Amino acid sequence: MKPKSPAQTNTISDIVYEQLLQQIISGRYKPGDRIPPENELREEFNISRNTLRTALNKLNTLGILETRRGDGSYVKKLGMQMYLNSFIPAMLIGEDSLMELMQLRKAIEVAAARLAAERVTPEDILVLEQTYESSTMAGENMKTYAKTTIDFHLQIAIVSKNQIFSTMMEMIKHILTSKMESFLIYSRNDRNSTYYHFMILQAIKNKKPDEAAYLMDQHMNFLVDQVRIYNDYVKLHPEFLTKYSDI
Repeated sequence: MKPKSPAQTNTISDIVYEQLLQQIISGRYKPGDRIPPENELREEFNISRNTLRTALNKLNTLGILETRRGDGSYVKKLGMQMYLNSFIPAMLIGEDSLMELMQLRKAIEVAAARLAAERVTPEDILVLEQTYESSTMAGENMKTYAKTTIDFHLQIAIVSKNQIFSTMMEMIKHILTSKMESFLIYSRNDRNSTYYHFMILQAIKNKKPDEAAYLMDQHMNFLVDQVRIYNDYVKLHPEFLTKYSDI
């Protein structure tokens, strides 16, 4: 790999990240293996220390590598989490892609609600009820409400007993939580979601898959419309996000 100008450093680090990831997936480095020291990797890819560390940091952040102080980097066990982490890139944090994220969320959640109604257990119902009650008790605290309302949706995915749904919802939760408080403040604490949550909970408790899926679909349609309105407002009033940038 030929050295590139500083302006191309990010591109190089992405290439190195992809090549290291492919080496791990192909089995060159297996779970538990220690990857070569930084000096060897720098020579292999003919790159700077900073470029290499950017690529390694990404692998660490995605849970693919584990860096042990003074001992190097080791490959962690490869599982569904790694592939989904790669599937949902950091760019989804951007405002322009919030709508795409909501559309993905809708596809997951309608199916998850249906499965949850089919597979729910008495123990699951207790957890769902507790999560629902936590969101209703949040009062005017938007930070708490933002977290608990997403927790309710995550719990439905968990109750569906589908690992992909629950893993993806966990990731979506982390992306959305930082957005939800400003969104809720903009929408003037609209508790329309509380009504839908109650109705969805009843459908799941009563083991009515079609009803649960229908209600979730209606809930998601409402949220998508609200996010579209919110995005339009933010584009015209970017200072709104600045005001709540510490959320």
